[in-house]
Amino acid sequence: MKIRIPLLVSFVLIFAKFSFTQTTKVKSYRHFNVLPSEKVYVSINTPLLFTGEYLFYKVYCLNNKTKQPSKISKIAYVELINEDLEVIFSHKIRLEKSQGQGDFFVPTKIPSGNYKLVAYTRWMKNGSINLFFQDDIFIINPYQSNQDALLAKNTKDTLTPLPKIVKATEDKRFVISTDKKSYPKQSKVKLTITNFRGASGYGNYNISVRKKETIANREKHTPESYINWHQKQASNLPIFYKKIRFEPELEGELIKGRILARDEKTTVIGKKIGISIPGKDFQLKVIHTDSTGIFRVSINKDYTENIAVFQLLDESKDGYLIKLEKDPNLNYSALQFEKIYIDESMKDDIITRSVHNQIENSFFSVKPDTVRLDKLNDPYDGAYVETVNLDEFTRFKTLRETLVEIVPNVWTKKNKKGEFVFKVRSFDETYEESEFNALVYIDGILIGNPNDILDFDTRTVEKINTVREKYRLDGKTYFGMVNIQTKEGNYFNQLNGDGITKIDLIRPRPLKKYFIQTYDEKSNKRIPDFRHQLLWKPQLSLNEKEVTLSFYTSEVAGDYEIILEGFSIYGRPVILKNSFVVE
Repeated sequence: MKIRIPLLVSFVLIFAKFSFTQTTKVKSYRHFNVLPSEKVYVSINTPLLFTGEYLFYKVYCLNNKTKQPSKISKIAYVELINEDLEVIFSHKIRLEKSQGQGDFFVPTKIPSGNYKLVAYTRWMKNGSINLFFQDDIFIINPYQSNQDALLAKNTKDTLTPLPKIVKATEDKRFVISTDKKSYPKQSKVKLTITNFRGASGYGNYNISVRKKETIANREKHTPESYINWHQKQASNLPIFYKKIRFEPELEGELIKGRILARDEKTTVIGKKIGISIPGKDFQLKVIHTDSTGIFRVSINKDYTENIAVFQLLDESKDGYLIKLEKDPNLNYSALQFEKIYIDESMKDDIITRSVHNQIENSFFSVKPDTVRLDKLNDPYDGAYVETVNLDEFTRFKTLRETLVEIVPNVWTKKNKKGEFVFKVRSFDETYEESEFNALVYIDGILIGNPNDILDFDTRTVEKINTVREKYRLDGKTYFGMVNIQTKEGNYFNQLNGDGITKIDLIRPRPLKKYFIQTYDEKSNKRIPDFRHQLLWKPQLSLNEKEVTLSFYTSEVAGDYEIILEGFSIYGRPVILKNSFVVE
């Protein structure tokens, strides 16, 4: 029989050759001394945003030693900070091949003002906050009366400040071109990207097509300007961190905690903990505490339910507490905010753009972005799932009765200790009973002791899913998986007491397929189209000489700019620009 090892694999506290030791905290960090520092660059679609618009961004993580894409961190953090040093949003970004993406919709509650976009990895917390990625974001909220943050205080305030960021020199060995220089409204634009650099130009970039700003603002960072800025900031600093206080997130989201015993004589060493993330895409990790009662778990799969349940899986849970640890808050007091100013001459442009945004948002339901479902976790790892929908049968009150009367290939029996265990029948009809017990879940929450749920009220259950395969969990073999799915999907609300802790998770931003407007025979041309952002493509793979793509103009006339940027597979900063007119 094939042994499946899906998510139900014990999380061993070893990251490749960088392992956590089981002695002291200081020693556990020594293994990371061989890892160089990192830097993060964030490519944005625009530094100037109105209420009702999206900030789109792409994250690139680079190794400070090799200057190439970093293989260290698997999670990045992107935050927007206001001038009062309040965090407007904090996004967690999952990095794949050193890259990730996200977006932020500017709501009406955010006032006009000057903001700072900050990005970093947990590994970068071992260095200076001054080395975090920083870029200025300016928000205009025309629906609030208070515009003091963007109004000139005196005549010395410059209404059209000059950019402080040096514009990047475009690489002539890349060419970005369009089939025309001007286009009618609602017409197709064909775009070609030509790479004359060969393999040294290969990489995964991002591309933005957006109407040029008519309101004066500062230039955003480019890959080249950011690299130059970072080199100046880190000119006298070592490549390797001298003092390590934060482990890198080598596998995924890192969660740390410890076991506490009410009785000082009770050991906290080697305790087994199950971490369940419930939901239809549930997942489980099993870990052990070290010699100080500390545990670490890395979540490397995506999830939809923003909660994690920590359970002590040892026979005795009484007298133990599970405490989760959090990193200290970052100190952003050294941030310096650039400013832009608005005046009466910009009134018409502000009104026009605001009207366009209102129209676009009112028709969002017919122009939706979609979440990439191919990245969601399959808890059954592709195995065949037998499903029993209890509404199709006469219901029995308890799970014990339901298994006997309704659910095929699943039963309970007493083991040598006199305790009930779950059994699942093999597909091999000549082999009636496996020597191994089955794994049991309710709403994706691992049930450590099946005896606790034999009298579970199945009138709250929607369906029972069974997988008849072998599994490995924490070095132990099981045969079969039984997942009892309740109607509300909230069994975790019933879990309380010693040895159980629940925490809210901040889910990494889901990957999206952004809406692309088309005009063909199937298009409804009666739907208004006042897009200023014609295209945002965060993942553009360039691994050949030429790449072509297309998009459509909107009903908004004006000058538009195409910007492709990012880093090649060798870490070379790349930026390409071109422009066209919509008449």
